[in-house]
Amino acid sequence: MVVDALKKKDITDQRSLLNAFKQIMKSYSVFDFMMVQGFIAQEIKYLPSPYKEDLRSKLNEQLFCTFKEICNAKILQNEPLNIEDYYDFLERFNSGIKNSAGKIEMDFHILYILCAAYNLFITRTPVHPVGTPFPGGFRVEKKNGEYFCPVKDKQKDVFEALCKFCIAKQIEL
Repeated sequence: MVVDALKKKDITDQRSLLNAFKQIMKSYSVFDFMMVQGFIAQEIKYLPSPYKEDLRSKLNEQLFCTFKEICNAKILQNEPLNIEDYYDFLERFNSGIKNSAGKIEMDFHILYILCAAYNLFITRTPVHPVGTPFPGGFRVEKKNGEYFCPVKDKQKDVFEALCKFCIAKQIEL
């Protein structure tokens, strides 16, 4: 299982975590991504336009671009992981996988959360890419080198949400 592969005792820093991500990502093919893309389209089909199209575009960007980035990434500065946060993150990751209804949904959760983990623990960027839309017309933003999210404070205590770990700050609405 993916979470078991990420719980190895030798994963203690960014380099060892990135190597684990690369090994996991090798098991996914272009066809798996096509199935995940179909899953995303199905999940958001009832959202209003243009929010739906914008969200689909950002989710696909997050998955495909981050996947490619992980496969090609090299660690220049290898920092230790905050092990307490990392294992808390893995617990939430495992919960999301266990609640998946089938293989395609599970693949979506795995890929989405691996991409989020890469952002959080390796690149130290937000869970969602800059420009990701949220209801009400708000988006993740970057201003003066800092990231801001419109939903961070509302979601940070939700167990399944990854906001607790995100470096983005709450946008003052």
